[in-house]
Amino acid sequence: MKTRIAAIGDLAAAPAGLRLDATGCVVAPGFVDIHTHSELPLLADGRAESTIRQGVTTQATGNCGLTPAPVHDAVREQIKGTMIGPAHGSWRWNTFGEFLGELKAVPKATHVAPLVGHGAIRACAMGFANRQPTPDELAAMRGYAAEAMEAGAFGMSTGLVYPPGVYCEAEELIDIARVVASSGGIYTSHIRGEAGTVVESVRESLRIGREAAIPVQISHHKAAGRDNWGKVRITYDLIQEAARTHDVTYDIYPYTAGSANLSQLVPPWAHEGGPRAMLDRFGDPTLRAKILRDVSDGAPGWNNFFRFDWQDIRFAYVHCDQHRWMQGLSVAEAARRVGRDPGELALDVIRADDNRTMMVNFVMADEDVEFLLPRTESIIASDGWSTTPGGPTGGGHPHPRCYGTFPRVLARYVREKGLLTIESAVHKMTGKPARKLHLDRRGELTEGYFADVVVFDPATIRDRATFEEPHQFAEGIHWVVVDGHLTLDRTVLSDRLVGTVLTPAA
Repeated sequence: MKTRIAAIGDLAAAPAGLRLDATGCVVAPGFVDIHTHSELPLLADGRAESTIRQGVTTQATGNCGLTPAPVHDAVREQIKGTMIGPAHGSWRWNTFGEFLGELKAVPKATHVAPLVGHGAIRACAMGFANRQPTPDELAAMRGYAAEAMEAGAFGMSTGLVYPPGVYCEAEELIDIARVVASSGGIYTSHIRGEAGTVVESVRESLRIGREAAIPVQISHHKAAGRDNWGKVRITYDLIQEAARTHDVTYDIYPYTAGSANLSQLVPPWAHEGGPRAMLDRFGDPTLRAKILRDVSDGAPGWNNFFRFDWQDIRFAYVHCDQHRWMQGLSVAEAARRVGRDPGELALDVIRADDNRTMMVNFVMADEDVEFLLPRTESIIASDGWSTTPGGPTGGGHPHPRCYGTFPRVLARYVREKGLLTIESAVHKMTGKPARKLHLDRRGELTEGYFADVVVFDPATIRDRATFEEPHQFAEGIHWVVVDGHLTLDRTVLSDRLVGTVLTPAA
């Protein structure tokens, strides 16, 4: 049974089973994280402590085109190899609906608003082929998208730097997005390039939204690499102009580093055929040499994610025992310690790790973050995932955004820098993402809305997680209420987990 907010106002005389003294605190709707990768971590550990302890009560999962469904036996292992982090769960599902059935069955602390990934849809229809689809394959993709929307997806995400999404053209996305739009869904996109081609990539996403008549959410908007810093002023002008006549927004996290699979630095041609084919190419001396040249210099039609220094790339998750000691170190430092070339070492770790190695990559400018964050079209999001230290999801050296995104905005950009008012910041964490996702009666403290609430101290709230010590909970979040249940009471997390997989509003 879903608990609603019964009344707002002076309730001193009202009967109550529990009263919380929120003197000096902000009472806000539960935060809505519109961009996460928590779909598989929640299957492994539904406590989601890093998420709850920063005030988040609802997570949109399945971003960047990377979802564990739809799937079938011919591509199951390949899709597993594209997922961010360990591929938790039984993987007995095939359809998106079957996957949601398993997600619904596990106890979890937060609500979930799932997206379906274009990458999984394309892989199911045509594998990891580097070509355009046949009419039958495109029809199959439309069918997979329709099934996912019928099952409860809130929209479709794309990851146009990841295989197989990197191989598609805009026309394919427009065609599938029209199916999603017909069911009231949204289009979220890790755009085709966030570095040298960021302006053209934003234009493409706006075109897709316009021609498919679908709301657009640009994921973790940034300009990556020193050569591209400042281009967000150009892209913002494009977004602002489009937003005059179309529903266009973007999400942003309050850090100057991103995180992704380390193999994102490998050129697209080397990914053709899926993760196993890529790893086999690492073992071919001729192809390996070409891969390393392209990683360093780029390739025709592909500018590397950014022009980087290996010192700016840190190992976040390394799963094989042989190389786990590198977690938290830059690739340059790890290579120095073993007397290796950094590029050669990176390929060896990816191969030994079966393509599960993750990185933290320092690519952004503070000035760009501070420019984008307060704009009308921005939404605060983590691009992280739920984790609990010491649990099955609590290893590695993750990006601190998994623990600190929302408190960091309230501490650094509201209290310290004054770039946002507290009201504006909270709206970008609550009402704005709730409306974007078409969440039913969430994102506001209004009578009749569902009782998801966070209470925090604006004077003390802060993030504690750092790049050096990421597994640290935020401070200043006093209480978190999920569906009327006190899920976080000061520092104590309830054993009763009442989160649900949400259904899109009609």
